[in-house]
Amino acid sequence: MRKKKLTPEERQKRRRRIYRERSGKIYVRITCIFLLFMVLAIGFNIFMPDKEYSESENRMLAQFPEFSIANLTSGKYMTDMEDYVTDQFFFRDQWINLKVLEDMALGKRESNGVYIGKQGYLMQVPENNIDMNSVEDNLNGIREFAQRHEDVNTVMSLVPNAAYILEQLTPANAPVRDQSQDIALAEDTVGDVLTYVDLTDTMSSHRDEAIYYKTDHHWTSLGARYAFDTLYSALGISEPATDYTIYPVSHTFSGTLASRSGYDRSQDTIDIYVPQDVDTECVVNYVEEGEKTASMYESSALDQKDQYEVFFGGNHSRIDITTPVEENKNLLIFKDSYANCFIPFLQPYFRSIIVVDPRYYYDDVDRLVTDNSITDILFLYNVDTFMTDTSLADVLEPMPESETSPADISGTDDTNGTEDTSSTEDTSGTDDTSGTDDTNSTEDTSSTEDTSGTDDEQAEGADSTDTGTTQEESTP
Repeated sequence: MRKKKLTPEERQKRRRRIYRERSGKIYVRITCIFLLFMVLAIGFNIFMPDKEYSESENRMLAQFPEFSIANLTSGKYMTDMEDYVTDQFFFRDQWINLKVLEDMALGKRESNGVYIGKQGYLMQVPENNIDMNSVEDNLNGIREFAQRHEDVNTVMSLVPNAAYILEQLTPANAPVRDQSQDIALAEDTVGDVLTYVDLTDTMSSHRDEAIYYKTDHHWTSLGARYAFDTLYSALGISEPATDYTIYPVSHTFSGTLASRSGYDRSQDTIDIYVPQDVDTECVVNYVEEGEKTASMYESSALDQKDQYEVFFGGNHSRIDITTPVEENKNLLIFKDSYANCFIPFLQPYFRSIIVVDPRYYYDDVDRLVTDNSITDILFLYNVDTFMTDTSLADVLEPMPESETSPADISGTDDTNGTEDTSSTEDTSGTDDTSGTDDTNSTEDTSSTEDTSGTDDEQAEGADSTDTGTTQEESTP
């Protein structure tokens, strides 16, 4: 039987019908796949337990919001619910990695404030929105602090960040803040009252070496060593060790930049440098935590995501380090986390080192200088952190005289003046026949002593550490 010959119009209609049928089947399949995916996503999100912490992003995750009429009407409940769903979405880390790979395929080389550079280097995008008022406050605070302690050798150094030094590895045409201007501003402001050491040339001359981590915003121990070679003379150190035993304690370090960007194709090695032919024994006192140890390294940090915390277990408000060094050299450091891997290079050359992180410290820093016979002061920050810091100026601000005067420290002065002084004599055993007034005065005196107790105990704890009981350093 011969097929009926179709006219052009009939053939066109037939093609359209076949196209609609095939398209309809494709749409049905896509819809089924999408619905199946949604069912699986809802099922996973319902039955999988919520996570409190993301190791890959190094942050706390949003939890299921508490419902209330007030939160609902204000919109807070829906905002919190959106954050909760975003943070707790199943296979979230895998989706983030997929998004990064998609962006890279499209030629994008920046993710969440991180440049994805050449040779697998991740670099923190230097901050451009700088509050210059805060910067000037910090620099003026350093200047005034150095002037108050002009008899103490004060040194300052800002470490340029990787995106500025490793320009050969940054993505093509990536904008990078000129940190030489920031360093010049610091040196011009404080250079006449302290010793400023510029590390730009030091870091630039070693830019082809592993002086910065690929996955983290910190410099490596190798970078810190080169910086020490430049800084030691300014700190009055003569004939430092030149040979080191290098211990690679991890080959699987994936730092903060990998977590923030979602790019996890690189890993770093963490090295610990132990100088040869010098005494590395020490006692490390974490003052606020009330803990002491015989090592500057926290080996348990190697089992967690942020392995950089192997140096001192991370950041602390105050750390006191005492050593058997005979020379009476005592160092006070104001720092950010860059200094954590730098301090071990300083340890063999000072009898004591007091480490202060101004982001967490609130006590009187002038008393630290006087009570601990400080001979040297070091301000050590990376440029990006220093330019965005808002805490240093407040910490360096001198305390009101009433809080730091010797009379207050000894507890013999109070707002009640002469009456309190006489009450102090009464409490020491003098016959008291003045009745109620003297009793009230005695209470005032005891309260005065209590208010200064915390500071006295901290200063006393630093002074009373027995260097004779130091133990052999344990290296992870």
